Amino acid sequence: MTHPNKPVVVAAFAQSDVGLVRQNNEDSFLIADLTTGVATPDSAALNHVIGERGSLFLVADGMGGAEAGEVASRMGVEFVAQQVFDQLRRTSSLDRQAFVNILKQAIEDANLVILQESLKNTNRKGMGTTLTAAAVYNTDVFFAQLGDSRAYLVRDGFITQMTQDQSLVAQLVASGALSPEGAKGHPQRNVILQALGVRNQVDVVISFADLRRGDRAVLCSDGLSTKVEAKEVKDFLERCSEPKEACEGMVALARERGGEDNITVIVARFDGEGLPWPGPEEAPVYSRFQEESRRRFWLWGSK
Repeated sequence: MTHPNKPVVVAAFAQSDVGLVRQNNEDSFLIADLTTGVATPDSAALNHVIGERGSLFLVADGMGGAEAGEVASRMGVEFVAQQVFDQLRRTSSLDRQAFVNILKQAIEDANLVILQESLKNTNRKGMGTTLTAAAVYNTDVFFAQLGDSRAYLVRDGFITQMTQDQSLVAQLVASGALSPEGAKGHPQRNVILQALGVRNQVDVVISFADLRRGDRAVLCSDGLSTKVEAKEVKDFLERCSEPKEACEGMVALARERGGEDNITVIVARFDGEGLPWPGPEEAPVYSRFQEESRRRFWLWGSK
């Protein structure tokens, strides 16, 4: 837990690029200080001391054609951020379990809101979006996953993928039916197994890690992860002293390699005396969060 006199600070930057082929940018991102309510969906940088309610980072990759995917991804990041912020304000006793419950419930509620919008508006029929979130509370970072956008954690020469792709090819690779190299050119590589707004229910997967001083979290859409390997992401963060420089370099490389999809990336660097230094050879570890029984939070103002 952080000490009031020993802050945890974050320097964050995000960039979204339409790429070289698509007409519309269906990706969205959002960075939010959950204590003050300050968020940055459009301007790209938000540096702050992490307060008692934490911080939130979101990347979404929409689908649905025309402008529907753009609507779905924007609805996803904005709804989740607002719902988390509102519920945190109403919670008098907050701990890590309650924090995770609020994050997970907000994503589940966003799923229903997007689904209802697609059903009642013919121009948005079939829209949906991936969603990847990183939420910091005290010295823990929690990752929530739906779809195939990704989150990495980089520390002292190590990079760990903190989400597992929920896609057909990822499932085939995990079962041994397909090699990682074969997955790159597979004709069904864009088929995802979960998304917001597609079905009545979603299974939000939560992983977590203890933060260390100097850690950097990277969230990105598959427009980046399919063009820039994890090792290259690590190399960018080691070469670039500022998140802005790392984001710009990775987006430029994805464009150089074809830029067929929209490209979005967030880099957040964590520092401050409230975090311990990493130990020797202490790589980040992917761990699933085991939740306790939780109460349900309902949409504010719903009937």
